Amino acid sequence: MMLPSHVVRELRYIELYTWKRMRNLRVGTYTSRLRGAGFDFDEHRLYRPGDDVRRIDWNVTARLQVPFVRETHADRELSVVIALDVTRSMMFGTGQSKRELMLFVAACLVFSGLADQINIGFAAFTDRVLLYHAPRASRARAWSTLEDLWKLDPLPARTAVLPAVRFLSGHLKKASIVFLISDFMNDERLSGANDLKALAAVHDVIGVVVEDPAESALPPGRSAIRFRDLESGAGVRIGLSPQVRRQYAELMQRRREELADAFYGVPMDHLFVRADRGAIEPLMRLFAARKRP
Repeated sequence: MMLPSHVVRELRYIELYTWKRMRNLRVGTYTSRLRGAGFDFDEHRLYRPGDDVRRIDWNVTARLQVPFVRETHADRELSVVIALDVTRSMMFGTGQSKRELMLFVAACLVFSGLADQINIGFAAFTDRVLLYHAPRASRARAWSTLEDLWKLDPLPARTAVLPAVRFLSGHLKKASIVFLISDFMNDERLSGANDLKALAAVHDVIGVVVEDPAESALPPGRSAIRFRDLESGAGVRIGLSPQVRRQYAELMQRRREELADAFYGVPMDHLFVRADRGAIEPLMRLFAARKRP
């Protein structure tokens, strides 16, 4: 299945826009949770008189009882891996689908990364990893991968993030920035998940939660509405009333807060993107917050 023309137009716009605006992933301006100055660590060496004392690695110094400083390498390669949820729940959307929004988020990251010669890798998952491309720097490959992601027709499966997390832990040999893009509507307990903590201990993990505005509130009215789970096919009928709408809104807000708390507990950065508000600006705000002064 080819990319629809309106999706191609948006991707081309994102490619041009992000090339100019979203260069915050560049080594030297991007701040990593793993190493305070970013992914530019090269090696340790003995302290020499005149070295900046702020570069002393006190952990190594305490262990060896000799002062060591951290050397950096300005041209060290940085890899970004984008893991995308391709379950059927991503087909939902009251305007553009969550699947389209997810693809646009991925495109923002891909094109901004390629503009700075950053290696980009992909993983597509449901309850298992369906597609994996190891990180590489290639504009043509980026477009072909975006097309491959769009063509994927996932088998009936529930959303499960942790199998993808375990897969990436086993396949990523160098410290990378990992974006987990999903609606995170799953039965997993992410709070305190050891697999997620293990991945974040080695890599810089960022959760991107894709939302549709219709998921946060029930429609007005006093009749009834029927829902169908896109992943399981199960249906349910809900009678509408002010009380039911209030309970539903509170439930969804609580779910959102619990998800954010789970990310904070790892710890890992996260952001929520909505189909009616676009993907570029939330990403820019995230990277602006992580930019080194």
